[in-house]
Amino acid sequence: MATSKFHELCAAYGKAQMQFEAYKKDCHQFAVAIIEELKQYYKIPESQFSLYRIKDNQSFELVTPAAIHAIDLKEDNYWHFGVGLTVCQAPETLPEELILIHLMFRKNSKKQYFLKYAFEEDEFEIKRDDASSYKPFFDFLFNIIIKSYQESLQQFVGLKTERKLGYLQ
Repeated sequence: MATSKFHELCAAYGKAQMQFEAYKKDCHQFAVAIIEELKQYYKIPESQFSLYRIKDNQSFELVTPAAIHAIDLKEDNYWHFGVGLTVCQAPETLPEELILIHLMFRKNSKKQYFLKYAFEEDEFEIKRDDASSYKPFFDFLFNIIIKSYQESLQQFVGLKTERKLGYLQ
């Protein structure tokens, strides 16, 4: 029995759905790798790390600690998510400050991955199976955080403060 044009459309739709699900799963796994590599490279204690979903108004929404809850594909074709680093003078002491960082990544048709900080144009190519390929981006991000402390007057008005990188305080 010959297939109709409609059946061909349905088959094409089904194939596109399967391809997107595979793409989504792959990007989720990449987000997990970014998070794990970041925590390992900066040596962040689990209690000092948090994940956020970036809402449409650019605000940060705290989510349960799993990448699947944080990553979101936006209209710009980047996956967006936020990380929170709770810093203090000595580990787990007060006062402390929550640094909120908006990260973005994409995968192109050549299966290359690119990672960037949301408020800078620079993209960094990341090779999934090469931990050293994350280092240039993590060093870049580290320098942005250090610079934010060096160049802006910080008002320590309480025991817990918040710093959103890329936003005017």
